[in-house]
Parts: sequence; structure tokens; C-alpha cells
Amino acid sequence: MNFRYRLMQFMSGRYGVDNLFYVLFGGAMALSVINIFARSVILQLIVYAIIIFAFFRFISRNISARARENQYVNGVINKIIAARNIRRQRRADFTHIYKKCPYCGAVLRLPRKKGKHTTICPKCSKSFRVRVFKG
Repeated sequence: MNFRYRLMQFMSGRYGVDNLFYVLFGGAMALSVINIFARSVILQLIVYAIIIFAFFRFISRNISARARENQYVNGVINKIIAARNIRRQRRADFTHIYKKCPYCGAVLRLPRKKGKHTTICPKCSKSFRVRVFKG
């Protein structure tokens, strides 16, 4: 039997690699690079613990638990990406400003007109003053 077949046989029924594995391994590598300059034993032990945990997940047979962990991490990553896209979109919008309602916290998209304005929140129907600096 060759090595590839034995490896396939060993990995049969095991979880394998997922996004959380890549996040853990990338974080461990980043901490290793930081530790090149910091030379901390504690930081190196943390790196070893992260790598051991990543490989534990890699060979785990509890597929449902590992899938839940990965699903949680994917949700967090998707929220970060969505927030980044919203920030990019708002930065590219030169004709509007975005202000939060002080009463309900709703984000309002208002026209960019220089000066002081009174606006009414469509969610809570309360009015408040908005000051726009750039026209």
C-alpha cells in the first residue's frame, strides 16, 4: 500500500480542513512572526497551543461539533466583510451623509447640504438637528 492510500484511509470519517483551520493557522503564523521580535516564551506557548488545537480539529471525528464551530466563525467573518462593504459604500457616496438618530439609533441617509438642518426620523418620528460641515 502506498502512502496516499494510507493517508486517505486514516482521514476517512475525520473532519479535515475548513475556514476555522485556516484562521487558526494564519493567526498562529502571525503570532510566530511577532514572536521573532518579541522573543516571549509565553507567546510561543500560545502559538503551540493554537497549532495543536487546529490539528486536533483537523483529525477530529466529531464532525457536527466542528461544523458548528466553523459555522460560527463563518458568520463572524461574513459580518466583518459586510461592515467593510458598508463603510466602502458610504465613503464612495459623495452626495449623502449618514447620521444616527439619537433616539432610536436608526441610520439615516441625508442629502449633503452644508449648514444646520432639522430632520425627522422615519422610524421613531422624532425630530432632531443635524449639522453638515461639507457641502
